[in-house]
Amino acid sequence: MPQDAWAEWLEAERTGALDRADSALREAFATVPRRGPGAGFADRVIRARRVPAMAGVGRPSELWVTAGLLLGALGLTAAPLAVIAGLFVVDPGRVVATLARACVGMAEWLNAGASIWGLLIRAGTAAGQAAVSPTGSMLLTAALLAASMALVVLNRYLPVERSS
Repeated sequence: MPQDAWAEWLEAERTGALDRADSALREAFATVPRRGPGAGFADRVIRARRVPAMAGVGRPSELWVTAGLLLGALGLTAAPLAVIAGLFVVDPGRVVATLARACVGMAEWLNAGASIWGLLIRAGTAAGQAAVSPTGSMLLTAALLAASMALVVLNRYLPVERSS
């Protein structure tokens, strides 16, 4: 029988004695020295990651983002109140007409955006059909070959140009 716990474990594994292998492995790991972090490691980590309790906004960009978020929240909170106040202060017919005009303008704006996307879809479909046609495929292949040859020529002559 081997005297070393690691050798005993290997021998038990080879022979298939699983219970003996488990106990030998337990004994082998018991001999491994435990290592922990040095003294003061936890204090150094905490000191390095400590954030001041009242950390203000540091950079101007953070200040602008914070101000924008606050103004946006204020605007979203005040908008319904302004509409309701507008109904009581100003002529309700005028307010409703203005809101209706705003909704119509928004719908026209969205329609124009959808029209642009429709145009882009038609152009993309036409380009795709042209690319998969035999003539389009040949032209794309020729362009790819020309670009590859230009890259090979540049790759071959550029180091010569740099060295002189």
